[in-house]
Amino acid sequence: MAAVKKCKSFEQELGSLSSMTEKLSSGELSLEESMRMYEDGMKLAEKLAKDLSSLEARLEQIDIKTCEISPMDGNEEGN
Repeated sequence: MAAVKKCKSFEQELGSLSSMTEKLSSGELSLEESMRMYEDGMKLAEKLAKDLSSLEARLEQIDIKTCEISPMDGNEEGN
């Protein structure tokens, strides 16, 4: 049976990145562990940045669609 990879939420991944930062800052990791964690953290930070950009684009599309559906903004002329 194949293992199912459970997707983490944006907030969970951001928490993981924060935890990595704390561990790296503690100075308790070996150089090899620090390098590995730094690389993993950079990959995660890049993924989070892409996810955030994607979410922002979706919000813009929702805003555009909302404006197109209900264009009444209270500034109608002639009233």
